[in-house]
Amino acid sequence: MKEVGVIMKFIHMADAHLGVQPDKGRPWSEDRAREIKETFVKVVEDAESRQVDLLLIAGDLFHMPPSEGMIRDVDYILSRLTRTKTIMIAGNHDYLKPDSPLADYKFSSKTICLSADKISNVYMKDLNVCVTGFSYSSKENTDDILDHIKPAKQGAFNILLAHGGDAKHLPFTRKNIKESNFDYVALGHIHKPEVIKENAVIMAGSLEPIDFTDTGARGYIYGEVVDGIVKTEFVPVAQRCYMNLLINIKPDHTPAMILDLVDRQICQLGTQHIYRILVKGHNHNHDVFDFTPLTQKYNIYEVVSELAGEYDLNQLYAENQDNLIGRFIGQLSDHYYNDEVCKKAVHYGLDVLLKTGEQ
Repeated sequence: MKEVGVIMKFIHMADAHLGVQPDKGRPWSEDRAREIKETFVKVVEDAESRQVDLLLIAGDLFHMPPSEGMIRDVDYILSRLTRTKTIMIAGNHDYLKPDSPLADYKFSSKTICLSADKISNVYMKDLNVCVTGFSYSSKENTDDILDHIKPAKQGAFNILLAHGGDAKHLPFTRKNIKESNFDYVALGHIHKPEVIKENAVIMAGSLEPIDFTDTGARGYIYGEVVDGIVKTEFVPVAQRCYMNLLINIKPDHTPAMILDLVDRQICQLGTQHIYRILVKGHNHNHDVFDFTPLTQKYNIYEVVSELAGEYDLNQLYAENQDNLIGRFIGQLSDHYYNDEVCKKAVHYGLDVLLKTGEQ
């Protein structure tokens, strides 16, 4: 039985990219391929435990046009849903090419894949819900159809299921899609989740991050229609995140100190995540920062160094003779090259003055 006042419950997901192997050649790559499938299974399990009425898949369930074997595998997973109906569309990655087995596949689960290129809809009388949308038939679709598409069933709860949002993939203007007459717009394609209009127009984002540009939480949207009002929440499910870890090198930092600092931060943030270490600051002592011990221990995608070397005091003084920086250099430069304490003092002072722009 439904809860009192709850007319319909749904899960909106997108961009599972089943079959992808992120970061190929990296030690964690094969684990990621397995985890991506496990996370999709987790969403199906959540749909069953919540006893949702609809599972909406807004494109790119697969990373490529799927083989019949891949479809059968997903069909079996979806067949575990005892109550839920699944409505899906093919996106630009798993598009319905002319000979695609997905176009004619007969699902044993309660699953419908909307046809390609032409707008179609599915009306579920028991829910009084109508889902409108269409699949891709090629890798790109530049039509602005999402700015003009209309609900198909008057008096029903109308859902738009779509995959797009950039110039080459069903571009739309935010104003138009916010003002559409659909009760809920379930979007896919852009991997970063975004609420375009609260409880009404939502980009679900990918279930799992696919590459190091996919930073931040990933998951799906759970929604309820309560007394005619839609209420949604984002449910994070990704097993790992890509994280940018910024390290600011200071003059008194030694290579061993930096390694310990990064090690502690990774342990605090989570050793399961995949890191991109950004090293910034001034390497006045020309130290060699070798991160090999950490790359062998953790999932580090890359180390990007933006270290600056020792200050050229003569050039800085010539450029700043009439300001605070020039006066600062003039007072301490006599002892710069033969007094280590003075050298560190100059570095610290210039770090602050150049950063803040004090002149």
